[in-house]
Amino acid sequence: MIEARLISLWRGLVGSAALLAIIILGLCVMVSAVKFGDVPRRLGVIVSVVILLIMLPAIIVGLWNAMSFGQHLGIIVICAAIMLLVGSSRRRSINARRR
Repeated sequence: MIEARLISLWRGLVGSAALLAIIILGLCVMVSAVKFGDVPRRLGVIVSVVILLIMLPAIIVGLWNAMSFGQHLGIIVICAAIMLLVGSSRRRSINARRR
């Protein structure tokens, strides 16, 4: 249930960002910051990124729901270990800069 709401919210956020990108592209064309011939290529990039960003969470949620509890636990442990390693390396680099 919560996945459906999150995906719906994500779709709205991505749609708003895409609309903003298209508006900015239009303004750039009006002030001649972007050549008119480059507009289809840039629109294609915007649409491709939007399609990717809308499909990605649905794929991830589908894969997560297909996993067993042991696999969930394994992924959570691996992510926690990576976060701990990154945090400790940041602390070491900050301490090295102070010296």
